[in-house]
Amino acid sequence: MLPRHRSPGLRRSRAVGLALLAASAAFSCASQRPATPVDRPAIRLPVEPPAPKPAPIETPAPAPAAPAAPEAETPPPKPPATAITLVLPLDAPDFRPAAEAVSMGFLAAMAAEGRKLDVVIRRSDASDDSVLAQYQAAVDAGTLLVVGPMTRSGVTALVRNRKIAVPTLALNQPDGGGQLPASLYIFGLGVDVEARQVARQAWADTMRIAAVVGTATPLSQRSREAFVDEWLLLGGKVTDVVELRAGTDPVQIREIVDRNPPHFVFLAESGDRARLLRPYVGSQMPVYATSQVNTTADPVKNLDMNGVRFADMPWIVQPEDPAMARFPRPQGLDGDLVRFYALGIDAYRIAERLIDGGRTFDFAGVTGRIAVQGGGVVERRPVAATFRDGRGVAVE
Repeated sequence: MLPRHRSPGLRRSRAVGLALLAASAAFSCASQRPATPVDRPAIRLPVEPPAPKPAPIETPAPAPAAPAAPEAETPPPKPPATAITLVLPLDAPDFRPAAEAVSMGFLAAMAAEGRKLDVVIRRSDASDDSVLAQYQAAVDAGTLLVVGPMTRSGVTALVRNRKIAVPTLALNQPDGGGQLPASLYIFGLGVDVEARQVARQAWADTMRIAAVVGTATPLSQRSREAFVDEWLLLGGKVTDVVELRAGTDPVQIREIVDRNPPHFVFLAESGDRARLLRPYVGSQMPVYATSQVNTTADPVKNLDMNGVRFADMPWIVQPEDPAMARFPRPQGLDGDLVRFYALGIDAYRIAERLIDGGRTFDFAGVTGRIAVQGGGVVERRPVAATFRDGRGVAVE
C-alpha cells in the first residue's frame, strides 16, 4: 500500500472542524441539564470556549534546486575496425607493378564474391623499417587481418622482430627455418616451393635419377637447391649439377649429360635463358622445370620447349575452366604480372576464410589447389602442364 499524503490545507480544515464539533457538544450538554429542586437560578456551567484554531503550520518553501550538473558528453562512436589491411611495396619502383597487380586481383575477387569488407591499402617502400612501420600502423588502427608483406625481406623482418599481432597472410617466405608465429600464414609464388613440387611430380612419374642444369642467378640457385633437397629426401639420385656461368659454352651441358645419362634433367632456369639452354640438353631427354619457363604465349619462341613438363597455375594453363571464368581478366597484364594478379585473387579468398574464423580449409584456387591444415603454411598445389605446339597447357 502506498503512503497517504495530506495537504496542509486539508489538515487545517480538519482541525477547525474538530474544534467546532467540540464546542457544539459542550453547549448542548449544559442546556439540557435537569433543573434543581430549589427554585433558583440554574447555575450555568461555564461553557468552554472553542479551542483556538491551531496556528497554521508553515511549510518551509523548498530550497531552490541546485543547478543540474551538465551531462557528460557521449564520446563519439569509434570508427568500425578495418577488416583487412594490405601492406604492399607500392612505393618501391622495382616492386610496384607486381604490387599493383596483387591489389587489383584482391579487389576483383572481393567484388566477384559479392562481399563488401572494409579494405585499406598501406604503401611501403619495401625497406624493413617501412614494412614494420606500416604493419604497426595497421595494427594500431584496429585491423582484423593483414595481407602482406610481399617481399621476402619484409616477411623476414616481421618474423625476426616478433611483430605478428593479428592474423597475417604473408605473400612470401621468410629466410631461414624455424617455427612460424601462430598467427602467421605463408602464401606465395616462391620458385623453391614449386621446385619441390616438381621433384614430387617427377618421382610420381617413376623417375629416379636426375641431373640439374642452371645458371648462377639467385633465382636459379634457389630453384636448384630446393629441387635437390626434395629429390634426395624422396630417395632419388643426382648425377650432376651443372651451373653455367657467363662465357661458358652451353655445348658442355650435352657433354656432361651424355657422359652419365640420367632419367631426366631438371632445368632450373626461367624465360629466355631456359629457351636458350633447352636444345643443349638433347631433344630426347625428358626435361622438368618450374612455371618460370612459361613466360610467353608466343608459340614460335616456345617451339624448342615442346614436351617440357612443368608445374603452373590453372589461371595460366586452364583459362577456359569455369572456375577461372568467375573472375575478370584485366587488359594490359602479361608475363609475371598475370601471375601476381592471380595471387591477389587467391589471397583474398584465403583472407576471407581467415577473417570468418576458418583455420583449416581447402578450395580450388586460380593459382592451384589451396589447402590450410595448420602450422601457418598455405599449401598451393599447381597443376601439371607441358608445352604442345609452343603453348603451355595442362596435362589431362
